[in-house]
Amino acid sequence: MKVRFKVDDQWLEVERKSMKKMKRDYESWAESTLKKAKDAQDLRALREVFYQLGDRWEWDQATGAWLSSGDPLDAVAFILRLPGLQPNKERYIVYAVMAYSKGFTDQFDHLGDKERIIIERDLDTNTMLSWSTTGHGAMDLVPTDLSSYEGLEDALQSNFLVAQPGDHALRIEVPPSGSLVSTLLQSLWAVAGGNKSYTVKGIEILSASDIEDSLDFKFYRYAKAVIDLERLWSELKGGAVSKALEVVVDQIPAHIEDRNRETLRRIEGLLHILWFKPPKAQIDVIRRVYDKLRTEPTPTEVQSKLLPSLGELAYSLNDVIEKAQYLKWKSVIDQKRFSESDVFQGLSLSRMAKEAFAVALDDILREHTLSYIGYPERGTVMDKALRIVFGIIVLPTRLSSAFMGSIMNTLARLTRRFRSQETSSELDSVSEETADEHSPQL
Repeated sequence: MKVRFKVDDQWLEVERKSMKKMKRDYESWAESTLKKAKDAQDLRALREVFYQLGDRWEWDQATGAWLSSGDPLDAVAFILRLPGLQPNKERYIVYAVMAYSKGFTDQFDHLGDKERIIIERDLDTNTMLSWSTTGHGAMDLVPTDLSSYEGLEDALQSNFLVAQPGDHALRIEVPPSGSLVSTLLQSLWAVAGGNKSYTVKGIEILSASDIEDSLDFKFYRYAKAVIDLERLWSELKGGAVSKALEVVVDQIPAHIEDRNRETLRRIEGLLHILWFKPPKAQIDVIRRVYDKLRTEPTPTEVQSKLLPSLGELAYSLNDVIEKAQYLKWKSVIDQKRFSESDVFQGLSLSRMAKEAFAVALDDILREHTLSYIGYPERGTVMDKALRIVFGIIVLPTRLSSAFMGSIMNTLARLTRRFRSQETSSELDSVSEETADEHSPQL
């Protein structure tokens, strides 16, 4: 499936200018890295080279190679399907992975952006709402209603995805709807765009079924395991008060209640990690909590209820991590078979774009938290504050910028017109003087 990707021409021009320097820096980095690897005398020295490169060197390498062989803002998009926080809701995270999109940054180690739009669908009423990225990963405060479209694919193909690389933002641009608030916001965003010219290019987008079925990347299962564990924890914690009364009334051994409280506190700490740490940073903690409960010689009722949920969580997260690592490995070691995978059939993607997509999946698991990916309402206090700040200031700032841009353009046009008139007057004067010099003298 292709969607229309709309980019402000001024960003293309900015990025074309800095792209040459970034390519030189990338090539220099690649050359020095290869030299270090070749100069390694033994495996220990080779390990030191990899440690010096850092955790994200593969992402830098993939997007750098893509940048070197492509155009500014080359992009590929994909959709992750997630469960909603309510049983009748489902979410779709539209990620756009760009070869190079960092505005005025010209350092090769700040290459590809991974920006997203969150779309939530009510499975009962088919109401569909979307939240775009306003700036630096913060989501809109007010959603855009997409319920008039037949489905997710229709909504994406009928509208524009607008990249705003200077703000690290991605928006879905839709025509004004019947809603007064939506119409007003869409009109203001149109004004905020100023008198700009845009380049529209078609980019490929991998659907949720492509990701889940063809690549067997079951991120939905992992996210559902997190939400199910949180619901179970809430239910068990809510029953703690009644259990405490039973301790007094029925003389339930106090040590059992102490073990339950300790277990629930441990799960509460785990939930904090699940929402606020990237998935790759979670797996060891999950395994420790799971192993501790699994090896309990006489588990309590609370511990017995939690154990299956923890087992599902550990399995589902380990599965997506291993799948992402395998895809990344296959994209390099077995390039031909990876490029010819069913998921890419019919898509016009370069080999470098396919490789960058595979590395992006792994990089998301390494860098993005679950709350960041698809659940901004579960963000930290700081995340929520930034969302409010960006939601309030970005649009007025762009409106002011558009207003100043309009004034400057008007002044520039007037200046050009005045100079043109001046030049025309001077030419007329010169013509008259020349005519006088050549006129016959009486």
